[in-house]
Amino acid sequence: MARIIEPLIVGRVIGDVLDLFTPSVKVSVIYNNRQVNNGYELNPSTVATKPRAEIQGGDMRSFFTLVMIDPDVPGPSDPYQREHLHWLVTNIPGTTDATFGREVVSYESPRPYIGIHRLVFVLFKQRRRQIINPPSSRDNFNTRNFALENDLDLPVAAVYFNAQRETAARRR
Repeated sequence: MARIIEPLIVGRVIGDVLDLFTPSVKVSVIYNNRQVNNGYELNPSTVATKPRAEIQGGDMRSFFTLVMIDPDVPGPSDPYQREHLHWLVTNIPGTTDATFGREVVSYESPRPYIGIHRLVFVLFKQRRRQIINPPSSRDNFNTRNFALENDLDLPVAAVYFNAQRETAARRR
């Protein structure tokens, strides 16, 4: 467990976005055959289209909610719009992927302008199949409050990557 949680602590995902939790399933996020690993950098051009997000270790009777946020908006040194919601999918059956869930907020490609941003995927286990309404805005989203308001427990999995603005030279 320490191997899974440690990068989230070092990357300040636990603290800035989440409280300490015990992972009980694995979420595997893949962009065009590129696996998301904690702290790795992916170019915005690589993450322009919706990823495949698979749940491993759940069961078909369980349902999950996946949240993707950027806690570093507009920039990491002054993230006064923390957090920006990029994607929200609910009612994902265990052992499947996000395409089997209900997309509540459509995928929005990350486009960081200032500094290196963390893009965080958080997976919550739902108590039951449920209706989760979209937030009023993507900006100033709060993952902790969202979980409380929707009767979700602590996360069961999380993974994040870093991204920064691409220059023309970096896109080549």
